[in-house]
Amino acid sequence: MELGPCRLTEEGLNVTHNEYSWNTNSHILFLDQPVNVGFSYSDDGSKVYRSAIAGEDVYAFFQLFFASFPEYASAKFHMASESYGGTYMPHAASIIHKKNKELAIAPIPGLTRINLASVILANGITDPLEQLATVHEYACYGPYRVLDPDGKECNSMKRGSTICERLTRACYRFPTRAGCLSAAYYCYSKLYAPMDSGYLVTALHYVPVIVHVFTHRDRVELVRRA
Repeated sequence: MELGPCRLTEEGLNVTHNEYSWNTNSHILFLDQPVNVGFSYSDDGSKVYRSAIAGEDVYAFFQLFFASFPEYASAKFHMASESYGGTYMPHAASIIHKKNKELAIAPIPGLTRINLASVILANGITDPLEQLATVHEYACYGPYRVLDPDGKECNSMKRGSTICERLTRACYRFPTRAGCLSAAYYCYSKLYAPMDSGYLVTALHYVPVIVHVFTHRDRVELVRRA
């Protein structure tokens, strides 16, 4: 609803025009991926467990899309994602970039160069060790700080950040689910609870996703080095 032509009003009972909709200036295609997420499905029941493989599926999908709608193939192609998309979107973009270079050297009939122009990550999680370390600094000393730098909350977050970093490094070194789950729960409870207990409930809801990022960090690193 935040990107399209309508916004909800009256607690969901009505809609109004969204003057800031993305589709005012562009064509938007929403893709549920990996397979079996949202409206995506597989006829044979196959599943995808790695972001790199999911990225291959994304590339295959857009090849099929541009084959069916060639009039859009030359348009600038922007990929946008948020949250866990900070992990899988770089994979997909990296694969598209790699395939484009391969096609430039050896064109393959039926395959189209995807005109990748940008990758947009909104509040994406890519590296918990780096990102969680900035929560205390941003909340207490950033340009839009939400806490008193000299208050007890900031002091608590500072102590929590040190332990969080140690636990996260241990998780990176020994990526077991038990160890990484402990790190994720600790980090989110100590770094977000001082700001908003309501937000903490939401954050902890995503801890299993965060654990997945913790334990599969090497897959993001592969994209970063590509």
